Amino acid sequence: MGESFVNITIVTFNRVECTRLCIDSVVRLAGHPHRIVVVDNASTDGTREYLREQLAQGRIHRLALLDENMGVAPAFNLGRELCPAACTMKVDNDVEFLRPGWLAELVRLAETHRDIAMLGFGCSARGVRYAQEGALVLHHQGHVGGCVLLRQDVLDAIGWWNEDYGLYGEEDSDFGLRARLGGYVNLTLCDAQRPHIRNTEHLDGNFAQYTGWKDTQRTENLAFRFIFNDTLFKCGLRPLHVGRKFLSEVDVERVRFRPNKDYLRAQALLEQKYLPHLDALRNSEELRKINEDFGLNFWY
Repeated sequence: MGESFVNITIVTFNRVECTRLCIDSVVRLAGHPHRIVVVDNASTDGTREYLREQLAQGRIHRLALLDENMGVAPAFNLGRELCPAACTMKVDNDVEFLRPGWLAELVRLAETHRDIAMLGFGCSARGVRYAQEGALVLHHQGHVGGCVLLRQDVLDAIGWWNEDYGLYGEEDSDFGLRARLGGYVNLTLCDAQRPHIRNTEHLDGNFAQYTGWKDTQRTENLAFRFIFNDTLFKCGLRPLHVGRKFLSEVDVERVRFRPNKDYLRAQALLEQKYLPHLDALRNSEELRKINEDFGLNFWY
């Protein structure tokens, strides 16, 4: 990778104060060449005006303003599409970076350990070690969520963030699952004494309402869509490489999405073929053995 830049894509939906802290901490502390791409999911709280200012000042590289909230996955995929790079980083707008050189550290680790798919910061409750990194530890994770670095070779192999899950769902769990099935590991760099990041979602005045909404979206996805995809991926009935459900048409800042008819047709065929047998597949010895062998019988 050398000194090639990293595409840092930040998806926003309101919470302008969180976004300010996020962008400021990236600019000040990254310590590695990068370009910030922001995709806004139809914010109404002054976020768009702030982002246009940042674009005019050259602090962000590309800005896409969506006319409707498309959710996390289509927005992140668009950000990746707008600025091809050797590595792409997905950063939620409620992440604030705390340590100088954090991006340089991630890039070095991703370049050194070529079996890494998803790489971020944090400590695992299980504490399962992958490697010691000086005074710090790399911990195995099922997936990495709001702050994750992805190399382009991994994205070429695994495909896009899965757009099946609506406005908010299991897209990070889905990618982590596909990566592990594809032979990769998902890791976070742990420093319990001096964390690299902190979450600022508490600054959102509607935090409780937003958390309740997220929990509802997640419950609905876990009731069917994630379970269906999880089963098909593990049983080899759906390719690990996932395409785009929505195709984008970009006109400067403005973006329009249209359904990908080929994707929808293939998805309908999968449901027609395997949905009647989902319970049998979930209870099969094959799936039990896959879960046991790979330690994949958890989602988070």
